[in-house]
Amino acid sequence: MLITRRAALKFLAGAVPALKLGKRLAVEQSNVVLESGPFKATRESLANYTVPEWFRDAKFGIWAHWGPQSATEHGDWYARNMYIQGQWQYKYHVEHYCHPPKELPTHEMECREDGSA
Repeated sequence: MLITRRAALKFLAGAVPALKLGKRLAVEQSNVVLESGPFKATRESLANYTVPEWFRDAKFGIWAHWGPQSATEHGDWYARNMYIQGQWQYKYHVEHYCHPPKELPTHEMECREDGSA
C-alpha cells in the first residue's frame, strides 16, 4: 500500500489533537478515587463469597464456531479460500487432507475411508 503525502497529513491532522486530548483526559481521571468494596485482592477474601440463588439457576451459553479453519488454525478466511484454486489455503488443504468437496458429509466419509484425513 502506497502512502501519499496527502494521506499522511490527514492522519497527522487527526492524530495530534487526539493525543493532546488523551493526555488531558488522563490527568482528569487520575484524580478519581475508587471506593473499597467488600473484597480484598486475596483468594481468602473471595472464599467467603456465596453465589446468589438467581445465578445458580441462570443459563449460560457459549457460542463457538468449529469450522474447517479450526483444524488448521489458519483463521476465518481458510474456510472460504480452500475452495478457490490458486489460493495457498486450497493448496494446503489438498496436500494435507483431500480435494475440497461440494458436499461436506460425503467428503468426510471418503477421506476417512482411504485414511487421508
